[in-house]
Amino acid sequence: MYTSGRMLVVTAVFVGGVFGGVANGTTAAASTATEDTATVYLVQGVPGTAVDMAVDGKSVAQDVPTTTVIGPIAVGAGTRTITFTDTNGKVLAENTLAATAGGNSDLVLHLPTAAGDPPVVTKFDNDMTGVPSDKASVTVAHTAAVPPADIRVDGKVLFANVANGESLNLVVPAGSYSVDIVPTGASSPVVFGPVNLAVQGGSLNRVYAVGDPSATTMNVAVHVIPLSDSGSAPPTMINTGTGGNAVVLQLIARFLQPWRG
Repeated sequence: MYTSGRMLVVTAVFVGGVFGGVANGTTAAASTATEDTATVYLVQGVPGTAVDMAVDGKSVAQDVPTTTVIGPIAVGAGTRTITFTDTNGKVLAENTLAATAGGNSDLVLHLPTAAGDPPVVTKFDNDMTGVPSDKASVTVAHTAAVPPADIRVDGKVLFANVANGESLNLVVPAGSYSVDIVPTGASSPVVFGPVNLAVQGGSLNRVYAVGDPSATTMNVAVHVIPLSDSGSAPPTMINTGTGGNAVVLQLIARFLQPWRG
């Protein structure tokens, strides 16, 4: 259990249209969302500090360490205010969330490209489309104090020119992969990694690069959400999300070709 003067405190409340709980890394498939609510997860991506989190002014967690995922939290549809403060009550960042009934998303507190600037909050929608048990849906997001970068998987650039706040997605066989981050169009210096990433089959695996390489605080926050088994065949098209260039499609298709037979 994490301790730093105060214990990590998780609350389950239903006040002002909010109720929730905690998850650290792997979560159960979200079942709290209804036709009147949305599901959100709060990701702590700021290094070197513990963070308190509140929704519409009601505390949902305290003393949350870096790379921790809090949720699922079910919020009433409509406008919600998500507040992140340090343990002294100073507001680090605040986000106004337009919660859509039935929606599912991660809200990530992280550093912007310029590490000296205040933290920001970026919303990433979770694609809950089912995948077979031997496949994994993987979404990689750039949420570190790093300029646009290339993300390499097993030495191949699969996510090109990804800027802070952008993410990309692909479906791969479940297993372990070596991941590192390098400046766009270059092979060095390696900004982060390589690290071995195990992706779980039948799940959405969200990977967030967080921290600041100049302060040697780079890390990875991983959020895994089990999905229903779609029983579908391997994909023939890849959704590359919000970042990168069109060439990424060709790189991914070439990388996946041996797995398709």
